[in-house]
Amino acid sequence: MRKALERAEDAGLAPYALRSVAATRRLPVEDDGRAFDYRTAYQRDRDRIVYSRAFRRLRQKAVAGLLPAYEDHRRNRLTHTLEVAQLARTIGRALRLNEDLIEAVALAHDLGQPPFGPTGSRALDDLLAGRRDGRGGPGLGDCGGFAPAWQGLRVVDLLEKRYAHPGLNLTDATREGIVKCGLGERAPQDVPEGTRWGVPPLFESQVVALSRRLASALHDLDDALQSGTVDVAEVERLRAVRELKRKLGARYPQRGGRFIKANAIHRGLTHLLVTGAILSSQATLAKWEAKHKATSPSRFNEIRDTAVSGREIGWPRGGVALVEELERFLDARVHRGGEAERVEARGRRVVLGLFAAYFSDPALLDDHVLFRMKDLAGVRYFRDLSPDSREREAKTYRSDPRFARLLADHLAAMTDAYALAEHARLLEFGAVPIPSLEQLRREDVP
Repeated sequence: MRKALERAEDAGLAPYALRSVAATRRLPVEDDGRAFDYRTAYQRDRDRIVYSRAFRRLRQKAVAGLLPAYEDHRRNRLTHTLEVAQLARTIGRALRLNEDLIEAVALAHDLGQPPFGPTGSRALDDLLAGRRDGRGGPGLGDCGGFAPAWQGLRVVDLLEKRYAHPGLNLTDATREGIVKCGLGERAPQDVPEGTRWGVPPLFESQVVALSRRLASALHDLDDALQSGTVDVAEVERLRAVRELKRKLGARYPQRGGRFIKANAIHRGLTHLLVTGAILSSQATLAKWEAKHKATSPSRFNEIRDTAVSGREIGWPRGGVALVEELERFLDARVHRGGEAERVEARGRRVVLGLFAAYFSDPALLDDHVLFRMKDLAGVRYFRDLSPDSREREAKTYRSDPRFARLLADHLAAMTDAYALAEHARLLEFGAVPIPSLEQLRREDVP
């Protein structure tokens, strides 16, 4: 069955699309006694991602700011991910790229996102890059920083526990796509094998990156319109919406409430910008194929590392201008301002406070985190130690960069609701905020 699917896939894909039959993994696929093999390699990746705990947690993580405890309509990380996957599959299918690979990358692209969106990412990066040293950080200098895309790779390679081996054992193409559809993020010092780091992303990853950008802009605008954060009248002055109204003519709703117009704008801009991306990318890929004589998968595999620029998938110049204006509008009217800054400050306080509390007193951590430290550092399980030994061991933990990274893994996995509840719980009995970590570190020096 799988071989029949692979033959059908090969017949329908463009010569520059990645084939499942050539997919590689770090480990062999587990033999669970299956009688039938009816999934391609990238379909298997997709299923493993969907069944992961990290994927389920996306439903309680905000795209930006804090996710309210009761919120029926606002997008969260899970709905964002599904919208990215839908857009990416549509574009990839039209370009005859590998739709299964695109779907797998799209579904996994945000698995490394911490609570509170970019606010949580910046807080963790400040802590692990040494920028908080002297101001509540671990005092260990640059531990490599924090980047959501690379954290996502840690999730699928190391942190998910569903098999006898660490991680999900995804294909290298999916793993590469997870890190390369990130937004210019810093790579770790030791780049994992199989990610082809240092060469541009292939076409499937480019499709996901474009879809991520488009979905973010469109759903942020739709949420702002639906909630009344921005007025329909000011949105209708944007060039993209003016272009939409021009194309629709009398079909654009002239009357009706805010919701009718908001839905029409969202549908119309989605169609307008997806169509622009498809037509522009089709033309670019046709020229690229002719220039590099990429008429077969084998020829593509020979030239891809040097011939692909990473800019083949995109909008025409006019489309880029429309998207950039929309993003500037959202940045000024939605992502900034008093309320947005207050929400961001609260999320940052929670992340920094939790890190400081755990760093000061490892006994506050869940058992599974302490077991990971035991395995990583080859130390005794923290709860097996006597009170006097615990304090000595805590000093050892605080001098080990692996402990700081472990805390980042733990914090990044939290949902918004769990992080807020845990911060409130520790605050209630005085663990947050704690005395200056700089004072604590000075006390640790013999």
